[in-house]
Amino acid sequence: MIKTVLFASEYYPPFAPGGAEWTNAAWASALARHGRRVVVVTPNYGAATREDRDGVTIHRVPSPVHMSPGTREAGWRIRSNPLFRRSFARQIERLARQEGADLIHAQSKGALVAAVAAAQRCRLPAFVTVRDVGLLCPLGACTLFEPWTTFDCTTEQYVGRCVPFYLRHYEPEQRGLRRAIRRLRLRWAWRDQQGTGRALQKVDGVIGVSKGILSLFPERLVPASRRHVVYTLPPSGPRPDAAAAARVRERLQIGPGPLVLYAGKRSFGKGTRVLVDALDAIRAAVPGARFVFAGKGEMPLPSAPDVHAVDSLTHDMLFPLYREADVVVVPSIWPEPLSRVIVEAMWLGRPVVATAVGGSPEAVEDGVSGLLVPRGDAPALAAAISALLRDPERRAQMGAAAAARAATMFDEERVVASLLEAYESPTTRPA
Repeated sequence: MIKTVLFASEYYPPFAPGGAEWTNAAWASALARHGRRVVVVTPNYGAATREDRDGVTIHRVPSPVHMSPGTREAGWRIRSNPLFRRSFARQIERLARQEGADLIHAQSKGALVAAVAAAQRCRLPAFVTVRDVGLLCPLGACTLFEPWTTFDCTTEQYVGRCVPFYLRHYEPEQRGLRRAIRRLRLRWAWRDQQGTGRALQKVDGVIGVSKGILSLFPERLVPASRRHVVYTLPPSGPRPDAAAAARVRERLQIGPGPLVLYAGKRSFGKGTRVLVDALDAIRAAVPGARFVFAGKGEMPLPSAPDVHAVDSLTHDMLFPLYREADVVVVPSIWPEPLSRVIVEAMWLGRPVVATAVGGSPEAVEDGVSGLLVPRGDAPALAAAISALLRDPERRAQMGAAAAARAATMFDEERVVASLLEAYESPTTRPA
């Protein structure tokens, strides 16, 4: 029986570049509530070296990067630094022995190589969580333009198509020497990726946050016998009421009118441009609508009085904003594994309009708890959003259905049982 689990993670709250880190913390505290001992080992970017929180013991080990709590990323100095990886592996091994771990679970790409090395030295099972395509490719750009259902990039594909696509859509301002240097770094990232792929083949179990994200991985890297699906946990604690939501709307100076909320990074893959392209059609169908973009990112937004860019928000601001929104939009082009935005919106009883990619169709029951549209289809996205904005009764029904679905699909007992079942499953380490 697995009694003590060690989570090895590149980030852990309060250092949380995305929703994955909050899922890590939710899983850890849920396991602790269900009688398991959870130890987290993570780089110390500038916090207490040891902390006990929500029944979880957090060890922060020496790191070459220091930064303030929040959504910043440490970058290549952590993710692709061989010296740090060796040091991190030794720290994971030391703490696994010290804490009596029965299993090591890497919670991010940046922790995988070190976690596998430590697990092998300790003779412990090793697991890894899949929340994106980062274990397949440093960029994952081919998921944005290829029609493939399973992704297994080659060097030729990466260098010849993925890198140019990425630079064109994500870093178009770079020219000359800066672009040449960037290309060299991306080539190094591909070489480094080969080591990550070898580590992936050595784990005893791969836990995907949806069936959709696992389906992208080829059998040669992740055999079916080692695949497990464990869904994300929703937030815990009280839900914001209407008064709190109204206060946040006023504080952010968002005027009256139907509110459409986009929460997350503003990027090509997240579908920001698709939503921007849909704005005029929504305005024509629903005069007075307001559009809020909550999140950081490189993609510019149109300057208009009904478009509000509020950057990244803390949960005490974001959750009331969900509550205030009439529709939450997740227009991703890339295969969204299981968007935390969808989980949070459903938990708060908000109808979601999302693209039918990745794990989104597993969460959003089309026509019942929200609407699904084809990816990259701005007219379809505009039509779906407009239809819900014009129909308050349907929005209310879908919001209630979303909350009910979240209560069952993301129930803590069910999620923890799935995680423990994965840990206890008979696995054979490849020769």
